[in-house]
Amino acid sequence: MGYQVHKFGGSCLTCIEDISAITSRVRNSLGQPLVIVSAFHGITDRIIEQINRNNEASIEAFVSSVELEHLELIPEIVNSPWSVRFAETLHYLKVKLQSYCENPSVEVRYDALACGERLSSLAISAALDAAGIPAIPGWSEDIGISVIGSGESAQIDARKTREILKLPLGAVPVITGWYGVSNQKIALLGRGGSDLSATAIAETVNADQVTIWRDVQGVLALSPKWSLPGRNLSNLSYTEAAELALFSEPMLHPSAVDPLRIPGIPLRLRPLHAPDLEGTIIGPSLITESPIVRAVGCLPRLVPISWTLSSALSLVESVSDATAALGMARIRVVSIRAQPGRVRILVNQKSATRAERILSERPSLPTPLVGESISILCFVGEGIGQDLSVRSRIEQASIEGGVTLSFNADEHRPHAIHAAVPAQQTESALRALCLALDLLVN
Repeated sequence: MGYQVHKFGGSCLTCIEDISAITSRVRNSLGQPLVIVSAFHGITDRIIEQINRNNEASIEAFVSSVELEHLELIPEIVNSPWSVRFAETLHYLKVKLQSYCENPSVEVRYDALACGERLSSLAISAALDAAGIPAIPGWSEDIGISVIGSGESAQIDARKTREILKLPLGAVPVITGWYGVSNQKIALLGRGGSDLSATAIAETVNADQVTIWRDVQGVLALSPKWSLPGRNLSNLSYTEAAELALFSEPMLHPSAVDPLRIPGIPLRLRPLHAPDLEGTIIGPSLITESPIVRAVGCLPRLVPISWTLSSALSLVESVSDATAALGMARIRVVSIRAQPGRVRILVNQKSATRAERILSERPSLPTPLVGESISILCFVGEGIGQDLSVRSRIEQASIEGGVTLSFNADEHRPHAIHAAVPAQQTESALRALCLALDLLVN
């Protein structure tokens, strides 16, 4: 049998019970296991906080706390073949944090952040080895994970990675997710990027299957964060999963299914602590008699910020200037709609005031106008965007539920329908529409 890729994210790296479950899942792998890991839960956020604090006096204590957190979950590190490299990586993290205090640079920042995945790779290798499963850590920079682009939104270069990838042999490879190398510099794959690492490597080695182990049952028709009993989806097409991922963080990296489409490699999302459950399988499109809405995603509480352009202002330069300024402030632009004479962006409500101030201070941009907070709903299903009866059913359900729903007339997607509701109606809209579309468990 071929490779079985297993990805374990931070939500599966929180306690000793998680580590025990991980060793069991790898031991019981049907084919040759290949493991992708994220940083331990919360480690990346803590490194970011330490970097932003920019306080050299606290670095020593911070690195010691990171070491202790790993040792509490996997004490076997101390006596493992990787103990020296683990200590060296902690020292490397300390040096990078000190270097950033003296001379801040994005290159040093990304290298420090990647230490979370490096430590995780070493720790999980130690845990597997202690459980009688020989394992070898494989860091992205050592095995040839090449990326295109820079910063925090790079993409894996499939062709180059395929040419130079060198997996550790003779044991289970435990590979760092989330980052790769571009022009000999560390680049990050963005939030959820370890999903993309797993699927890109699976495509490269022609794996039989990818399994992303999680702390939830699978994919639901509605995210559990809304406290509504969404139906469990036993299957999704690649297209449905990609559409839903954009609106259901942190379900899956939106680009994660792309490497799997052509080879047709199945992707499973399964619960780590319930291996008897099949979870959700994602694969090629399924032909149904008539299009139906299978899931609803939601990006809640977004604020529209717009500005009008004079004839002297370039549309492209205006958008580029605005997004660059917001990107430097780590404010995510959820959506951009640009047309001659006008630009509208959507940002999270929590960032709106800061975004308005930053844009107002840009001398090259007109004064921005801030609109009322909205939520964007995404109805997902094969072919629903081309079936007028589906949109009519959604419209009728919104009227009957007293929901103010507005569709984007300029957007036509074959497998999704997007609509906006006032932010204060988000919960009531989801309840009414999901009930009408039979997406909730009775």
